[in-house]
Amino acid sequence: MPSRKFQQISVGKCHAQTATDRFGDGAKIAIRDRERASLGMHPHSAEMPFTWPGLDSDDEQESVSSIYRLIPSMQKFRNNLTALSQVYNLYFVAYQGRIFVYRPRTVPTQTIPRRPDLQLAPKPSIAARSIGGYLDIRRPHLVNNIVTGYLGTEEVVVACYDDGDVVAYYVREIAERVFNRRSATTRASPRGPARRFFHENVGISAWGLAVHQKSRLIAVSSNRHEVTVFAFGLASECSTSKESFAQTPRDQPDANVRRRARNWRIVVLLGTHADNVPNVCFIDDDDGYAERVCAIDIKGAMWLASIWKAHQPPIYISPLCHPQLKSEEFYPAPSRGWGVLALPESSFIQVKTMEELFGLPASRVDLVYEPPGRGGQPLVNVRKILNDIPGNPCRLPSAAFATIVLNQLPPMVFPGQTMEVQEAGALLEDFSDASDGEFGESEADSDGGEEDMEEGQDGDVLDGAQVVVDANDNDMNPPHDGLAHVDPPDPWVFQAAFGELNEALGALEEVYGQFQQGLTVMDAAEPPLDTLNKTGSVSSDGKAQMLDDGPLDSFPTRLDMTFFPHNGLVHSTPRDKARLLAFLERPYEYNARPRQDEQAMAKYANKLHLLRTYEKDIEMRGFCHSKETGRKEFGVLCPDALNFGHFRDQGLRHHFHATSRLNMFAHAPELGLVVIGSPTGRVVLLTLTRMAVPADRPEGVWEHGFRVEWVLPTRADEEAHRKIIRPLHGMALGPVQLGDGDGVGRSAGMPRRYRLMLHYRNHDILSYEITREDHTGKLCIF
Repeated sequence: MPSRKFQQISVGKCHAQTATDRFGDGAKIAIRDRERASLGMHPHSAEMPFTWPGLDSDDEQESVSSIYRLIPSMQKFRNNLTALSQVYNLYFVAYQGRIFVYRPRTVPTQTIPRRPDLQLAPKPSIAARSIGGYLDIRRPHLVNNIVTGYLGTEEVVVACYDDGDVVAYYVREIAERVFNRRSATTRASPRGPARRFFHENVGISAWGLAVHQKSRLIAVSSNRHEVTVFAFGLASECSTSKESFAQTPRDQPDANVRRRARNWRIVVLLGTHADNVPNVCFIDDDDGYAERVCAIDIKGAMWLASIWKAHQPPIYISPLCHPQLKSEEFYPAPSRGWGVLALPESSFIQVKTMEELFGLPASRVDLVYEPPGRGGQPLVNVRKILNDIPGNPCRLPSAAFATIVLNQLPPMVFPGQTMEVQEAGALLEDFSDASDGEFGESEADSDGGEEDMEEGQDGDVLDGAQVVVDANDNDMNPPHDGLAHVDPPDPWVFQAAFGELNEALGALEEVYGQFQQGLTVMDAAEPPLDTLNKTGSVSSDGKAQMLDDGPLDSFPTRLDMTFFPHNGLVHSTPRDKARLLAFLERPYEYNARPRQDEQAMAKYANKLHLLRTYEKDIEMRGFCHSKETGRKEFGVLCPDALNFGHFRDQGLRHHFHATSRLNMFAHAPELGLVVIGSPTGRVVLLTLTRMAVPADRPEGVWEHGFRVEWVLPTRADEEAHRKIIRPLHGMALGPVQLGDGDGVGRSAGMPRRYRLMLHYRNHDILSYEITREDHTGKLCIF
């Protein structure tokens, strides 16, 4: 293994908290039995497992002693389900439809307590109750993704749901209740539960989340093949009168939307070939305000679309076509797209040599060129660095898996199909009780087997932790007349060969149905959206006006507006249930204007780079050309960054089905670090690099890159702490606070230490601390 010539990384101890450490001696048995029930098997213990938290957010009344009301159930097939506050010592975990809030008790182990310090339990909106879920029609109100970010000066935590709901809370209010502090403004103890200031719906299963601090926006991507941007009204004490809100803007819609005199829902449509959108980010203008959204669809295409300007075509960046970008789990299908991150110039660390730029000397990098018809982007393939990382647990595929060229495969069309989670057990008929073996002690899931057994057992016990059921949720509980599950108007289309693979290639043993269930994680269906009758508007200082306390007709909440940038249309957002559902369930739409290609990104040259992830592969590209020669800047490609290697293992196949996706992102700009995680259970650490003097070579310009620093957990960490391997529930990265944080986000000192927490589906948690030495630039893990 060649040694690195640049400053070596320093790797220290992994801190582990097991399910037994947290919940007690019966935890492993309970987790195993809950899993067995989900697979249609009989539990070993006498008590029947059930899903907790239950369907009813008010089920905390009954005090029943059960270990299944102590250990939360975990949902499958989602995005990232954990987050850390950037300001306070708070850790958020999404279990089912709730957000559990913990205060980590120790440093550096980051031990979290048995019971949460607080629960946030927002009820589904009226529209969400009518439309239901996509992944699980029995339990539609389950969280798909959770993030923390800033709206102005306020940190918020945002979650999106399978039924299309999106909710947000101020972290400050949560912290006041968790730490029992006195409010700095009222000089009194916090009164009442932390209430959400935002509750909307996007009409279908919501997946991607992005929060923009300076522009005070929340973007939500979904299976409607579009992005919805929520722009809060920038109100002030001398805000616009009620009469002015009643004037629906007709002329110059761009200017009216930008003025932000009211709350806007901006529906950003993508191109005609767009598909389900698992992740989204913002693209800024020269002044740091959000100008566009950048979305990645499941086919791997990136779409950049204007937020404010009307009648603009989207910019399309095609997925990279490379022989090594094949699905590991569903080989030889192409690797699907899962993540996107916009990186400003300030994110990169300056280096002097080519080896510091890519982690490899120039003699060991391979050059890759896109076909001219697909953009002609030159890239540096840094895959060889993976073999240089000591203790890398990922298995690189054999050479045979990299020899088939994608273009040689015949196209096949897979029709859309709704996946009900309770049907997953049908895939596992070949697993008997004997298959438990060493993998028998496993994660808690919300699969149908356990759901069948939980009816009538929804009572929960929390013993001291506060369950926050929003007071203004009472008007959102009409009698439910049945879930409406609407099939998508258009099926998924994958241009890949996925038929019967010959035995020589060690083909996938799953049948067509199992493959479809893997795909439906991001498939298209028609869930609904609800917009609360009582919504918040953000003032100029970034704080929300809580509009819940006055009579409804005293606020302009019914006059919120919807803007469609692709055609410039503006109309009021419907609030009554019938019209709202009609709006949310409208036929799919696309921006039919001729899409622009990558050349339209020239205005962003020297300003940003885009990081795109697939199932196991990472790509970064810029949009700069040499002023002297006109040559393009090289991008960077790292195939097989996080391979798994166990998808065909008999005892693990059902646990890790549809987990091959790089869909968890964390960016620490002050460390020049990006952490990317996969539900397969590992994360990769990238240092973003930039040459002090660009190298203008005959093939192109070498200026920006990334260096693959490490893969965590290391092989030794897994041998010590992941003896029974299970998927990753969530990945969280945040600054280490002194005490519980002072609310200003500067508690950890400079250079700040960050904590990385990996939360697994069997409730094991692995933690690391990360920093970068100022004088050497060395990344340190301890």
